[in-house]
Amino acid sequence: MSQPFGIPFEQWRIVNIMLPTTYLPSFRDNVYERLSACIARQLFPKLDMTKDYDQLLNKRPGKKDAVFAWHQDMGYWPGPKALGVDETSTCTFSLAVDDSTEENGCLRYVPGSQKDKRLRPHVPLGKSRDDAHALTIEVDESKGDKIVLAPARRGSVTIHDEFVVHGSSGNRAKDRQRRTYVIAYRPRKVVEAERKIGFTHSHNDEVNWD
Repeated sequence: MSQPFGIPFEQWRIVNIMLPTTYLPSFRDNVYERLSACIARQLFPKLDMTKDYDQLLNKRPGKKDAVFAWHQDMGYWPGPKALGVDETSTCTFSLAVDDSTEENGCLRYVPGSQKDKRLRPHVPLGKSRDDAHALTIEVDESKGDKIVLAPARRGSVTIHDEFVVHGSSGNRAKDRQRRTYVIAYRPRKVVEAERKIGFTHSHNDEVNWD
């Protein structure tokens, strides 16, 4: 996913806008946000689920290398020990702004990989996290991992949790974008603990929780 900083825009594989409603307040409380918040509360009725972050993504046409490496979302986030909480529950909603197909790089999952709530070892895609933000993990079908594609028509939504292994391939379509609008919800006590240590999901965050 990531490229070194300073790459000219025409060479970008992916446009990745973190926290769009932070920078454009008028976009807050849109219908998708309201509906996804309602679903998150229904999925976890005993937890006070609140929005943690939002994100806009665009795999640009013809960018075969616009790949999201295999990962678990928890690999990017501080864990319970760092936050001083006993909860990790997450609902991440991905709204297909365009038809999402195998050709333009739809999501793919390893079903069942979330069941044991175990974080697999993640390593940087680049020489270090300073060189490139993205992480990756090993997915091995010979060891029982099964890969399933999740194509989605425009307007459809997929939902996943914090431990499911997922990623996506590049965009081979020469004339089609693959745009996605992501919103993630977590228990309020988790979000408050993240903010307390300075973690906002922004690429500008400098907190180190290791």
